[in-house]
Amino acid sequence: MSSWQLGIDLVTTFLLASYLLFRYGNWYKHHVFVTLSVLVAWYFSLLFVFVLPIDISGTAYRQCVDWANSTLQNSTTNSTEPPCTVPPSYVSASVMTNLWRVVYWTSQLLTWLILPMMQSYVQAGEFTIKGKLRSALLDNAIYYGSYLFICGILLAYIAVKPDLELDWYKLKAIASSASNTWGLFLLVFMLGYGLISVPLTLYTSSSERRSLNVAYFKVAKLSTERSSAEEAIDDVIETLQLCVKSTNSLPPQLANNLQTIVSTLPVELREKMARRRVNETINEVNDKLLVKLHRNVKRALQAFNRTETQYERAITHAIYLEDVERSLNSGTRIFKHTFETSRAFWNHLPNSFEWFTRCVVHSYGLKVLSLMCWGLSFMIIWSEVTFFNKSPVLSFFALLLNSTRSVYPYMEFICTLTIAYMATCAFYTIFKIRVFNFYYISSSHQTDEYSLIFAGMLLCRLTPPLCLNMLSLFHLDSHVINKRILETSYTQVMGHMDVITLISDGFNVYFPIGILLVSIMTWFRVGSRILNKIGFQQFLPDDEIATELVNEGSQLVIREKRRRQRTLDNADRATRKYHSRADARASAAESANVAVENLRNLSTGDDMNDPDDNFYSRVLIEDSSSSRVRVYGTSPPHSATSSTTQHHHYYQNPDNAPPRGLFDDV
Repeated sequence: MSSWQLGIDLVTTFLLASYLLFRYGNWYKHHVFVTLSVLVAWYFSLLFVFVLPIDISGTAYRQCVDWANSTLQNSTTNSTEPPCTVPPSYVSASVMTNLWRVVYWTSQLLTWLILPMMQSYVQAGEFTIKGKLRSALLDNAIYYGSYLFICGILLAYIAVKPDLELDWYKLKAIASSASNTWGLFLLVFMLGYGLISVPLTLYTSSSERRSLNVAYFKVAKLSTERSSAEEAIDDVIETLQLCVKSTNSLPPQLANNLQTIVSTLPVELREKMARRRVNETINEVNDKLLVKLHRNVKRALQAFNRTETQYERAITHAIYLEDVERSLNSGTRIFKHTFETSRAFWNHLPNSFEWFTRCVVHSYGLKVLSLMCWGLSFMIIWSEVTFFNKSPVLSFFALLLNSTRSVYPYMEFICTLTIAYMATCAFYTIFKIRVFNFYYISSSHQTDEYSLIFAGMLLCRLTPPLCLNMLSLFHLDSHVINKRILETSYTQVMGHMDVITLISDGFNVYFPIGILLVSIMTWFRVGSRILNKIGFQQFLPDDEIATELVNEGSQLVIREKRRRQRTLDNADRATRKYHSRADARASAAESANVAVENLRNLSTGDDMNDPDDNFYSRVLIEDSSSSRVRVYGTSPPHSATSSTTQHHHYYQNPDNAPPRGLFDDV
């Protein structure tokens, strides 16, 4: 039996993963195989979140059926209680088991084997597929060697235990144990940070003044990063230009590789390289130098494009926050834009509605959402610390699940809300952290392939233990409550870590308590203060350097507003000049059309059909300089008998007199 809700969840999850990948990645520039692999990794990671509540409700129904059957067998009287109702989203256990097998083992194959190799492949500077594969294998030799070393230790441990037998099922359990142990260790930091940072960010974003100071701070930092990216671009261009100077003496293969590097540069950078003059030379240009140069060019270009886009977006956001603060303090319920072009969406709506939405609804909405997130974060942290206590039950989510077991829609809603918020907090950390310029998730299609693959690896490793941790909060794991129950299909596929007692009884049950310690450190901003001390500037309101950066960012925004205003003014003047010229040309063309029409009417008049009058046709002279059309009188008749007389009488009419002076025809 299958459910329509499962199909909707599968399609919705795919659309969400595609949207996120389109927002952060660049489908047009990235390799197709990289895009598809990252899409599958993100899709399967999000699928855990959307499908697990359906598995929980189906398991609750099967538990109800088993309990009812056992009650009927042990009871001597007929029971009058109604039978267990089937959930609307019920899916058979076999379908869920097969789905979890495909999703889980595919994600594990991606995160431990395929994606690491692909990550090294896209960073390789070689010029052929064979060379890139060889470089990727060498880079991952230590990585895969550590896997083999750990597996060897586990196999040796099993071999010396006389009560353990090695079979395929236990090998899968060992693999799941190692992956979940690593994932839970990662979960402690990701989830502990996100549970405090998400609601705190929402609350601070509701304050216009603080949000504006944070925006100024980001503008100043991005300005510094942009300068560093420009310097890096100049360095690689200089090195590349030195190599280009010795192209004539290079073998054909090296010359082609050098041309490949040059072709990766944008047109403006190539023109800049052509204008530069360098006097130095490189003694020897070899394949190793070009491979390193190719790798550096790709990294420098990615960093340069990303910082440029982020700087422009940060400036735009800071200007918008200035508009919000100015409109809020103006006393009039009118939202005032610095640039009218930014009001395109609100042109058809009242200005007071825009002011109410941006200045009132946005601020109070963030505060309400922040309070809700604070409540969920407190419930999760409390349940993480107390979920191993079986009697009395102290976990909030276990109590909620027990109270809604007979109402499956409520049960699914609670499970979906819980795991969605936990996943949001954990994924928020993944998308926010930055490791210099090697790993950096940026929107507006500015994330490089290396960072997208790394994010996919983290999601695949983090989501399965996150789901196990969520099942523990709801007391749906028999190893937590030490009670034999009918477990979910997800738990049956993941398996329990019964092989190594140290891991199963210690690490995976009590280690999530470390989430409390990480949350406390995040609340007191211990990590930000440590990073600030070692030279990585963080926004701390009581820090003097942060205050200087805020002031610097404010000045940068002022200069950028002037530059944008000049650009708009120049564009406006050019537009008005173009329209004025177009109007003049249209007016001149209309006058010419009128004159031609008048000439056509005169040429078809009755006097031209008179046989006694043999007039010359009128002369049309077009003055191209003034776009005017002048029509002079017709030539005199050429009658043989009275040519002189008619000629004299013809010119006696002032209207027919030809021009004699320079301006007589005006």
